[in-house]
Amino acid sequence: MGKLLERRTKREPIPELRDGDRLDTAEFLRRYEATPEGFRAELINGVVYVNRWIEVGPNGEERVMPAISGTDHGTPQLRINFWVGYYDVQTEGVEASAPTTIVLSAADSVPEPDGLLRILPEAGGASASGKRGYYYGPPELILEVSNTTGKIDLGSKFDMYERNGVQEYLVWRTHHGIIDWFQLERGEYVPLAPDDDGILKSRVFPGLWLDPKALVAGDMARVLSVVQRGIASSEHAKFVEKLRKKAAKKKR
Repeated sequence: MGKLLERRTKREPIPELRDGDRLDTAEFLRRYEATPEGFRAELINGVVYVNRWIEVGPNGEERVMPAISGTDHGTPQLRINFWVGYYDVQTEGVEASAPTTIVLSAADSVPEPDGLLRILPEAGGASASGKRGYYYGPPELILEVSNTTGKIDLGSKFDMYERNGVQEYLVWRTHHGIIDWFQLERGEYVPLAPDDDGILKSRVFPGLWLDPKALVAGDMARVLSVVQRGIASSEHAKFVEKLRKKAAKKKR
């Protein structure tokens, strides 16, 4: 009887993911991994948010919904990932990534941010690569491009990243032309203050400097020159050496 029940259970279809479902991480991943190509969803504080899905039109054609704005999301996402990507190639011991699945909490949080920058685990970072290439644990910096998702990015996602120990969180509100950069202090996010020249400087990643006005204006030459100055700073050199020593010590 037990074997018959087991066979029947294995044949049962995996339930679809629906917007607003309340699930734990394990069940979310089980359902998510069974979804068709092109379906995108996140688990935010135990609640499912469906971002993209496949819809069959009246003539049988497949349509991906909803549409993505190039000017308000696609291009900004490319540019902000270029910024952290440049820092990545100049900084041994760190790694940048475009959108990827992060198992942030084993209980209730599996976001897919628009970008991230993390310290590699062998250099002392808090996240690691695991099953299917997902990241497990909190990356040190998470990036969100917020066009139509501002209430989530500065609401439930803000709370989730803060609660799970993401050290820095940057939200680019493209519709308003505003960049918010937060740092974790005593378990709570506080805004990162610019210096006298209006430059934002990461506390976790020395040398990761940003001119927010230049980024919003699309002046990537200025964005690049500012981060190049940061990478040329003594603080960046000390940071790279610190990561190198940590990695070397772990190899022993």
